[in-house]
Amino acid sequence: MSELYLFYGQEKLLIKEAIEKIKSKYVPEAYEAVDFQALDGENVTYDDIVNVSRVAPMLAEKRVVVVYNAVFLEEGKKAAEKSGSGEARFIEFLENLPSYLCLVFSAEKVDRRKKIFKVIQQKGKVKEFSPLSFKDKVRWIEVRSAKYGKPIEHSAAVFMAQFTSDLYHVEGEIKKAIAYAAHKNEIEKKDLDEIMSKSTEANVFELIDCLAEGKVSSAVKILNDLMYSGEKALVILFMVSKYFMNLLALKANEGRTFNELQSALNLHPYALKKMLAQARNFTMRQIMKILALCQKLDIDLKKGRMEEKKGLEMLLLKIVQVREDHLPTEGIL
Repeated sequence: MSELYLFYGQEKLLIKEAIEKIKSKYVPEAYEAVDFQALDGENVTYDDIVNVSRVAPMLAEKRVVVVYNAVFLEEGKKAAEKSGSGEARFIEFLENLPSYLCLVFSAEKVDRRKKIFKVIQQKGKVKEFSPLSFKDKVRWIEVRSAKYGKPIEHSAAVFMAQFTSDLYHVEGEIKKAIAYAAHKNEIEKKDLDEIMSKSTEANVFELIDCLAEGKVSSAVKILNDLMYSGEKALVILFMVSKYFMNLLALKANEGRTFNELQSALNLHPYALKKMLAQARNFTMRQIMKILALCQKLDIDLKKGRMEEKKGLEMLLLKIVQVREDHLPTEGIL
């Protein structure tokens, strides 16, 4: 029988490992050159996928075709087409896959209303890889570290979970910690204090603290450190916007208990405690003004109307002005 899979979500490391597991099941490493095919979902056409998938395996049990970053599964997007639309033919192919084929799609987001998605769901297996809960992330760190032959104490795993973003980031920090603690029996929290850099999210928390206190120069220093370390301007802007979106949600849910807020907003306790403290420093109207400024900068950066570093520095200054009620309201809302 043929096999059809769709793996999607924000945890790209888990998606990668799921794909590698399938590939190793059917295509030994020695046969990859002839019986494994990877395609770029941003540029591939529907006909390209069909044509590659019609080739029978030469040596392996199945031919494995993986379409990475299948953006045509997102809302409003289609595969690049050389002429006309091959979507109908593609759907027909998915409904009648050859028995020798294992076809895998990966994506960050999907539109569950799309017919392609529904066919994959009906004919194959669909799995979402969402960010782990804080508790599961801590456990994942402990298991992963032990897998590499170096146990990590629980407090160190908790610390690492707090100051990392996705599991790719976690993986890198685990490997650094293992190398640093090579002479020890286990990784301790004090080892992480020496080697771990804070995640973008943790730095944004600190940046917002500086802005709330009017410390623009300190906020700009954190921004410069983030950009110097290689973080993209749009990622920093997204994290700032996300932070204030969460503050807005907290304002809209005032009066609810800590546990109710944690459940409703899907925030781990560390982040929620920080945000509850920060929410007192901004009014609902101020937060809405700041989000409007973030949206405008996002458009300006994407259209090339503003230099990235200058745009972010100006945003930080305007956030402080909004906080102090010095920014005029005209043109903001």
